[in-house]
Amino acid sequence: MSSDFFDVVVLGGDLAATIAGTVLSHRGFRVLVAGAPVEERYSIGPYVLPRAPLAFVGLESPALKRVVGELNLVQLLRRRLEPNRPAFQLLLPDHRLDAGDDLGREVARELPEAQAPLETANARIAEISQAVESILAQDLILPPDGFWDRRDANRVGARLPDDDSDPSAPLPPDHPMRLLHRLPALFGSDLAQPGAAATARLADLHLHGTFRLDGGRQAVRTLLLDRLRTHSGEVHPELEPEAIVVRRGKVAGVRFSGRDELTGCTHVLCGFGADRVAALLDGDKPPKRLTEAAAIPASHHRYLLHLVAPLDALPDALARSAYSVRDPAAPLEDSNALALHLADGYGQHAVLSVEALATDPSPEGLAKLRREIRAHLDERLPFVDRHLLCVSSPHDGLKPERAESHAAPPAIAMEPVWNLPKPRPLGFCGLSHATGIKHLLFASRQVLPGLGLEGELACGFSAARLVLQTERKRDLVKGAILESS
Repeated sequence: MSSDFFDVVVLGGDLAATIAGTVLSHRGFRVLVAGAPVEERYSIGPYVLPRAPLAFVGLESPALKRVVGELNLVQLLRRRLEPNRPAFQLLLPDHRLDAGDDLGREVARELPEAQAPLETANARIAEISQAVESILAQDLILPPDGFWDRRDANRVGARLPDDDSDPSAPLPPDHPMRLLHRLPALFGSDLAQPGAAATARLADLHLHGTFRLDGGRQAVRTLLLDRLRTHSGEVHPELEPEAIVVRRGKVAGVRFSGRDELTGCTHVLCGFGADRVAALLDGDKPPKRLTEAAAIPASHHRYLLHLVAPLDALPDALARSAYSVRDPAAPLEDSNALALHLADGYGQHAVLSVEALATDPSPEGLAKLRREIRAHLDERLPFVDRHLLCVSSPHDGLKPERAESHAAPPAIAMEPVWNLPKPRPLGFCGLSHATGIKHLLFASRQVLPGLGLEGELACGFSAARLVLQTERKRDLVKGAILESS
């Protein structure tokens, strides 16, 4: 007999699972969010550093409107967002372009021969993006699972291009302007090789504007958890799941480390990778669907390095959101391609957060990547290094540089980027919500990995709807039994 019982237990820190739990709490379910720290920042001496910086996009997205409208967060979120001007910056060995309202003028100045083909490519990308948006606005569960869902998804997805097609085709194959489309998709999605629909959607959203949110992705999660608490949901980050207990093919509850008794529940929403879900399973043999999902490899991991410098040491022309590439012809991974997030306003110093897609997550590999990122930045920002006040990463466990008197922050796991096999439903979908075990659902980055933040919003709302549908059917069955008796 369990000491506690919840309608829904949310495990893991992925935003989609937190969204689902908050929506269900708002609808009257008793919800427990367990595990995964919720701190937006960590400190090295006087310096406050973000755990997960974010270039927020898609304020007009149907997925965002649905979630913030349900939870009445529209005004609160808008007050916390600051538009980036320009939307983002592209830093190349021989060129610097500001992507925003004056992009045409920038291209005409730097690469005039690319102006006409880039306009054609951007028009095609906007067309594909509108098709994706129309799908997200439909009353569909994504990804589609089952005959009728797949039929409806194929019908509304007929306007999408083949996943292997090239939305930047009007530009020559090796032209550097292709990076305006590729880089937002690579760093914004959770796919190792985003296809045409994912690339077009993320490129279009970024070209139409990015926003700074103080605290980044974790700030969004904190906002949701605050709302969940107001609806009597419980948040216990100290609870570490030890096992998901399954009996006769159905979830029975979750066993947490340090607790002898089972925490019973009707539904479990998993906000982490399928490999960890399979490892936590206790009871029935894992179904084939879950075993196959757990075998999907991660090809890259998101590595973050923070550099603290005086505000006046940074170039005035450096945008708040930027991408820097050393060699456009080389693979866009490790230290060759970096996403830069600049946060000013922390007193007299600024925090430059640098993100790289690491291919070697070992301690030795991360130590090497850290050195190579520093070398890359020395080329792009040659006078900043001598003024640095602190260099720290939340991922590699190494001591801070320039602030050696302070201990290294506890290393946290890097977010994986998945090598999901093709064909992918609609070009941006990944795993189905269903795990093959009744009432155990995926609500993680692996579900709609091609759409990044927008995909997490849509995934979270879909997972909540699936729980609501299940409970509605159960109530109808109960009512029919009572009537017959």
